[in-house]
Amino acid sequence: MQSLTSDRAQTFSERHHAIDLLRNQRELGETIALYPGAALAILQEVDLLQIVAQAAEHVAGFPTGANPDEPLMNLRNSIRRWKE
Repeated sequence: MQSLTSDRAQTFSERHHAIDLLRNQRELGETIALYPGAALAILQEVDLLQIVAQAAEHVAGFPTGANPDEPLMNLRNSIRRWKE
């Protein structure tokens, strides 16, 4: 389990390093050099953001009188499916 957590943290770190490099190029006014690793990092980040946005939209539309645990369970399930 520790190895899996470590792998996820490393993947997260690598993805954000690639995104930060691109952001720095943009902020410095340089031509953005998109390499395969950067493209993959951006696509993975967009995938995650779409899942979070869909889950947030679902939670926001949940009736106020409903069980508060149900929207959170739906959010957890959405994120779990995305990770698989």
